Amino acid sequence: MVTLPRMLVFVLAAVAAPLVLAQDVPIPPKAPPPKTDEGIPQVTIRNTKEGDRYEEYRQNGHVYMVRVVPAHGVPYTLMDSDHDGRLDESDISKNDVSPVYFTIYEWD
Repeated sequence: MVTLPRMLVFVLAAVAAPLVLAQDVPIPPKAPPPKTDEGIPQVTIRNTKEGDRYEEYRQNGHVYMVRVVPAHGVPYTLMDSDHDGRLDESDISKNDVSPVYFTIYEWD
């Protein structure tokens, strides 16, 4: 049979062992965030006489997204997802769907 003092020593050793081991491991220093050469995106907004609005998003001089807000209709977005310098459109020969993104809900 285990006596009370032995059980107390066992419990204290089980509780104190992780605390002693945790003090031996130093905390590693914080790594700095990776440096990137990417510039801040620039937005150019053009309005037409018909009331349409085109928002061109450029980064490092390259257009990567265009948001079209027609005067009558639903706004949509065209993106350059493969970074070839051309906005992605549907390919009729492949029966692809045009990559159009609709805004479902916006917060203020």
